[in-house]
Amino acid sequence: MTHEPRSHVGTNRQFLRYAFVGGSGFVVDASVLTFLVIGLGYGHYVSRIASFSLAVTATWWINRRWVFETGAPSKREYSGYFAVQLLGAVINLGIYVLTIELVPALATIPVLPLAIGAVVALLANFYLVRRFVFRHSRTEDSTKMKAQPESEFKYSGVENLEAMKQARNYNRFLLDLVKRNLVGHDVLDFGAGTGTFALPLKSAGISVTCVEPDGGLRSSLSSSGLAAYPDISHIPVKSLDCTYSMNVLEHIEDDRAALEAIHERIRPEGRIIIYVPAFNILYSKMDELVGHRRRYRRKDLVAKIEDAGFKVDTATYVDSLGFFVALVYRWIGNDSGVISSGSVKMYDRILFPLSRILDRLLFGSFGKNLLVVGTRPY
Repeated sequence: MTHEPRSHVGTNRQFLRYAFVGGSGFVVDASVLTFLVIGLGYGHYVSRIASFSLAVTATWWINRRWVFETGAPSKREYSGYFAVQLLGAVINLGIYVLTIELVPALATIPVLPLAIGAVVALLANFYLVRRFVFRHSRTEDSTKMKAQPESEFKYSGVENLEAMKQARNYNRFLLDLVKRNLVGHDVLDFGAGTGTFALPLKSAGISVTCVEPDGGLRSSLSSSGLAAYPDISHIPVKSLDCTYSMNVLEHIEDDRAALEAIHERIRPEGRIIIYVPAFNILYSKMDELVGHRRRYRRKDLVAKIEDAGFKVDTATYVDSLGFFVALVYRWIGNDSGVISSGSVKMYDRILFPLSRILDRLLFGSFGKNLLVVGTRPY
């Protein structure tokens, strides 16, 4: 579900234009500061205030005319834009300090936390000016939500599942993760959704059975040639070599019972692959919309999986940069919890590849998600 502003410029192109304008603002800021300090001999602090104010004014005017194509300018719009730029500077500095505090080793390569802070601040600024400062150019969000009957919202968050189809890099990463950890040929997709992972595995010759409680999604899976059941009770005991569950366990009220049921249906030396949202501090309207009952910490999930009878082989956090983006979303995200395909696509193409590099540098010490792989002993 992509929201198009009145100018008909798509979200991705709009963001790229906004980033370009931000770069132009830096040129204005640096040029004015240099001229005032070196050319005219003014003090650094007075010059910095003047150069920042001129840069903000210049980018405000270009953004409103070229990026968002709004109506007549107003003092309120300018004041809001100025406030957002100040907030962005605070976020940039805060992320820089937080990153170094969480990972002291990064103090030796300050350009990395600096880049993280700059990217998160850019995303936050873009979201805020688009939603609040230039909101009169894009009223479709509230219109669509009001026109949408409440009965259309489903337990499984179908709308957000559709948006996540745009996350090609993210979905490819998860599919590769499943493939790397698969054992045997009889595999269960526990919470198969739209078949994002089951369908390519089936095409690769793997025998995939699906559990999916949503009737509409289950019907779609069946029409694609997959065996699909409403719950795990339909799966025979000790009939599976492997079960994977991607962003599903957090939906289940009694997750311990679900893990025990999976354990009963896996053969000795079979494997379980669990991927879930991490850290309750990131719990947002999006989690609430799609029915998340919790987010997980590594220690707690490992304990539950071990209590169910598995031996844990791997337990690591994933998507470290996504942690900061999710934190910003929790603070300033929309009230509906719906994510647009445009924002998903933007994060997937620009930030997720950087996040995977950062994951390797941080050795999975924190992240937006948590991966646990376990084996059923004899």
